[in-house]
Amino acid sequence: MSNQIKFMLLLGSILSLGFIATSMVGYFVARDSLTQQISTDTLPLIGDNIYSEIQRDLLKPILISSLMANDTFLKDWITAGEESPTKIRKYLENIQSSYDTVTSFFISDKTLNYYHPSGILKTIDNNSTTDRWYFQAKEMSVSHQLNVDFDASADNSLTVFINYKVIDDKGDFLGITGVGLSLSKVQAIIEDYQQRYDSEIFFIDLKGEVTLRGPASSKSLNLEQVIDGSSIKQHILSQKSASFSYRKDLHKIMFDSRYVEELHWYLIIKRSDQNLNNSLFDSLLINLLISLLITVAVLVISWFTLGGYQKRLEIMATTDKLTGLNNRQMFDPIFEQLFNYATRNNTDLAAVIIDIDNFKEVNDQYGHPFGDKVLIEVARLMQQASRKSDVLCRWGGEEFVILMPNCNSVEALVFTQQLQKKFAEHCFDIEQHSIKIQLSMGLSHKTAADQPSKLIFRADQALLSAKKSGKNRIVIG
Repeated sequence: MSNQIKFMLLLGSILSLGFIATSMVGYFVARDSLTQQISTDTLPLIGDNIYSEIQRDLLKPILISSLMANDTFLKDWITAGEESPTKIRKYLENIQSSYDTVTSFFISDKTLNYYHPSGILKTIDNNSTTDRWYFQAKEMSVSHQLNVDFDASADNSLTVFINYKVIDDKGDFLGITGVGLSLSKVQAIIEDYQQRYDSEIFFIDLKGEVTLRGPASSKSLNLEQVIDGSSIKQHILSQKSASFSYRKDLHKIMFDSRYVEELHWYLIIKRSDQNLNNSLFDSLLINLLISLLITVAVLVISWFTLGGYQKRLEIMATTDKLTGLNNRQMFDPIFEQLFNYATRNNTDLAAVIIDIDNFKEVNDQYGHPFGDKVLIEVARLMQQASRKSDVLCRWGGEEFVILMPNCNSVEALVFTQQLQKKFAEHCFDIEQHSIKIQLSMGLSHKTAADQPSKLIFRADQALLSAKKSGKNRIVIG
């Protein structure tokens, strides 16, 4: 039996025994501890994740509303008597387009005009139930609040409004400004977490009223149910964060709540262990099946690992990482093979060494990352111009070598002239910079008396002559 087969049998046995033992131990341990873990760890973690994502999504519009409320333009325009409504309309329009908000608005306390990017939307009426929020926001003790309401300017779509007080330098109230945020992102987060963690997600305000719930949540949430002498509502509203549970019939209902400062709401995660026992056994079977599949996959992958890694190592060792061309290490065996073939069959072989003129100045002026992109583009153009039988190598730095089998000196000269013309016509547009690249080239052709090193030496000397004689030249060695 080969060592490889022995290794596969040993690896398969270890994986199988390890997966089975791990799954069985996990099943028995989880059966006793999962409920406690959910209550103490999982629900708070879900709350942390949801809180972080909501905070990320809401922080920007709250900041925008704050900037609007403290904008000197807005305050000066109000103080000046709200002349030229076009100015405020353009201001709000710019806010909405620049920050991609659902809406932006300003309501003047003096005129009660509701200014919108489309113009004066309406005049706020104290007797209107739809406008009551403004007068409540005016009396709020904090600088801002979030209000879920229907946006009359956007087909009455449900929107989170960030209402921010505008106060002048004397402390006088001037009005309410802010932006509107679509509820789609918040609801998408809630729905995602409900599905992933089999939990119900709710938001309640400071009065204990449900303000927002996930689409799959039950419509009835009894916050008045008494637990340990206090109602669920009192447990939640009495502290910034809380974790508690109670028994209902044979099942345990678990809660985790936390206060979201930016929203002035409480985030509540509710979960039951009703399906826990059945799901644990199903999970065990699924884990065993997955373990079997993983074992088979690992064995198959292991079978090809050595060969696959060998190929990758060969590619890494023989390919220039930046340009994708053959590197200097790969050049030697390729060159030796082509040279010997040309000698045995008495065929032509030409070598061209190419140098980018003044490349150091490109790096010094635009930086090395820019220079790297130039090298990549140069390599691409050379590949386009070359034949399929030609071999391109990055010789080092800004130098390249092209080996051209079955190519005499005249054909090689025509190729280099065409390549030089191609670069003269090509403009390198990289990172908003446009530059021209020139090439100096040294060309040599194999003779009957040539040794491999001699052919390259003559091409290299020809390149030196091209550089010394003014660059952007082709010299035959």
